[in-house]
Amino acid sequence: MKNNNQRPLNFDDDFNNGFDGASFDSDAEDRFEMEGDDESALNELFWADSEGYHVRSLNELMDDYLMMEAPERAPVPSWSLEKLLQQLIVAPEEVSFNEYFALSDLTRAQAETVRQLWPSIDAASRRRIVDLLTRSAEEFLDVDLSVFLLSILDDPDASIRQMALETLDANEPTPEMLGPIIYRLQHDSVDEVRAAAAAALGHYVLAGELDELDAALAMRAEDALVAVLTDPTEPLIVQCRALESIAYSGEVAVRQFIEDAYYSPFEELRVSALTAMGRSADIRWRRMVRAELRNPSPAMRAEAALACGELEAKAALSDLLELLSDSERSVRLAAIFALGRLGGKQARRALEEFAAGEGEEAQAAEMALEEMLFYAGAEAMAIPLFDEEEEEDFDEIDPWEAWEDDEDEDLGEYE
Repeated sequence: MKNNNQRPLNFDDDFNNGFDGASFDSDAEDRFEMEGDDESALNELFWADSEGYHVRSLNELMDDYLMMEAPERAPVPSWSLEKLLQQLIVAPEEVSFNEYFALSDLTRAQAETVRQLWPSIDAASRRRIVDLLTRSAEEFLDVDLSVFLLSILDDPDASIRQMALETLDANEPTPEMLGPIIYRLQHDSVDEVRAAAAAALGHYVLAGELDELDAALAMRAEDALVAVLTDPTEPLIVQCRALESIAYSGEVAVRQFIEDAYYSPFEELRVSALTAMGRSADIRWRRMVRAELRNPSPAMRAEAALACGELEAKAALSDLLELLSDSERSVRLAAIFALGRLGGKQARRALEEFAAGEGEEAQAAEMALEEMLFYAGAEAMAIPLFDEEEEEDFDEIDPWEAWEDDEDEDLGEYE
């Protein structure tokens, strides 16, 4: 099975709880505006002065740092971890921007220090810290938050637990984190946190399929997800994320989970079924995802377009080209992503037209063109992602055996 889990721009999962930090009053901006490339200004972090002005948020300071330096590496802290944590407890407004990175690349002993002192930091500061560091992990290659995030998974604030799990999900959690993630899935009191844990388990399922993880660990993750999917009392959001994660498994029984969700009365599950079809690398879903490109629901059309790209459903090319003029931006972005996967002259011309423009869709088209070049390269052609002639050993009564991707088949219309 291939790892085909890239998403186009602005395709965040259902629960994106970004925290902007303190607000920035316009008068305060005039009074405390940074001058030129004065790096020392980055160290003057405070959230409110004596007159109640909210000054620079952590995210704003990070933006300034990136604009001034365009750095590949994170700022270097001068404080020890212990000093940083103590200062965050007593006077977080006096902590300079670079010191937060003492929380990167922790040892086990340092993680224990975090566990002991972290609850003493006020909740608002904890949220700001996690938000800053999770964003930093996207910007700086040398920031490693895995141990830090693992040490705060029992934070009393549910939004922090959720942010930690979502960041672990985005950065491929390690085998040591499997147990704590499963614990959150099984025992957390908040549905959104449990859903984030279910999403993170998808990395273990995929790693098992790629023989990059011990089979026993991958099976443990799968068993936890199956327990969710076979319990009708589980909240819908948790079932959706569990379905999307178990889709990476090559087990034949997973197809039934996907089909049941596809025919669910709940659109959330139907959307997740399309996500699962795309992740499954099973070309027998091509006809179904292609049909959903005409669904009246924008969420269904967008996810169907993504799945067409991930499954390389070339028969959907004309439908995807039509979706480039869809009224919904999310659908257009999904179609751009899919065309980058399908390739071909028509797709390339359409993407080049978008790339010549401005804005988010132009950026997405540029990325799709780059991906198209990669998949069209000599090395990529030598190892195709899908074996179109693949034959599997199914029972004679297996209804899946008759599934084909017929380019000329009438898929019907939605009323």
